[in-house]
Amino acid sequence: MPAATHWIWMAIAGAAGVLLRALVSLTTSRVAGDGFPWGVVIVNVSGSLAFGILVAATPLRLLPPGSEKIILVGFLGGFTTFSSFSYDTVRLAQTGHLASAVAFVAINNVGGIAAAWLGLSGITGRTP
Repeated sequence: MPAATHWIWMAIAGAAGVLLRALVSLTTSRVAGDGFPWGVVIVNVSGSLAFGILVAATPLRLLPPGSEKIILVGFLGGFTTFSSFSYDTVRLAQTGHLASAVAFVAINNVGGIAAAWLGLSGITGRTP
């Protein structure tokens, strides 16, 4: 597949992932209400499961050559970046880098929450 075509398919897959994420979030909030972000939980857990299954299936050559990145980076990247985070954490732990895996989780979670807090307080001029 030519490089330009590959990038176009990745963008299309990403857009499809974004649309599915919005649909899951909308449907979940209608069913469960807005009290707890169940849509985010469903997207993150199902996206992580799909990522793991697809990475495990890659050596089996069940997908057309070159489509793995389109699905993993494009579709699942649009659906949830948490799947990449989950996979990278497991990969670090499985390769004997447990301290790096723990640090990766801590940096992403604490850093992400702190960055969101800083961003919100910077825009509004008050702490969230």
